[in-house]
Amino acid sequence: MLMAGSALFGEMHRLPHFSARALGALAYMTIAGSLIGFTCYEWLLHRMPATTVTSYAYVNPVVALAIGHWLGNEALTTHTIMGSVIILASVAAILRRKPPPA
Repeated sequence: MLMAGSALFGEMHRLPHFSARALGALAYMTIAGSLIGFTCYEWLLHRMPATTVTSYAYVNPVVALAIGHWLGNEALTTHTIMGSVIILASVAAILRRKPPPA
């Protein structure tokens, strides 16, 4: 959409070059991140409480930090680790809470 808008308003002078690696990453994110992830999310919503299913939104950034550290050699600071521990402890507390009786 942004490329179409920049072409429409004359801000794009030549088409950008997309490497095979960039296109592969885009295809992976489209397939794994969108199609598979959303399908699993919808499937879980029909079988588990919404609070349990939506807890993934808090855990995903922590998983991304770990993957970035292991695969991308990104630095993990003390603040990042402390924040991740607080997030994971909060999610664990939410998931351990018993639902009120009906």
